[in-house]
Amino acid sequence: MSAVRMCIVLATVSLLGITCKNETVSGIPAGLDVFTATLTGANERPTPVTTTATGTAIVTVVGTILTWKVDVVNIDSVNAAHIHIGGPEEAGNVTRSLNPLSTDTNFTGTLANGSAPVSDSVLALMRAGRTYVNVHTLKNGDGEIRGQLRKQ
Repeated sequence: MSAVRMCIVLATVSLLGITCKNETVSGIPAGLDVFTATLTGANERPTPVTTTATGTAIVTVVGTILTWKVDVVNIDSVNAAHIHIGGPEEAGNVTRSLNPLSTDTNFTGTLANGSAPVSDSVLALMRAGRTYVNVHTLKNGDGEIRGQLRKQ
């Protein structure tokens, strides 16, 4: 390849790099927010719960779409799972049902997986660390495992 042609190729690649710097060059959408939570009985409020169940939640937001995945280990008889408004030491109102699967005893696996629109006010609370995921069971109707959503 001639020197002139090589300069043209390099200039074109550089120009593309400059014009695409705010795009999805890495495959990660621009404006992606990722939140995670570790779910345990000790995190329950106002009263911690003694349980062997644990879990993790990953919640992402792109634009106005909230997407979630909640995985649990060794939980019995789930009847609800939600994102609630509240800080680490508070119990708060439900802002989003996560539409969990009903479970039998000793369930391990993906409990909830879905997406829905999210309002700007809820997203602002999430970014401020004021939301949490709570998994409710027949035995612990107020919540068996819980974790504060933290922006990554």
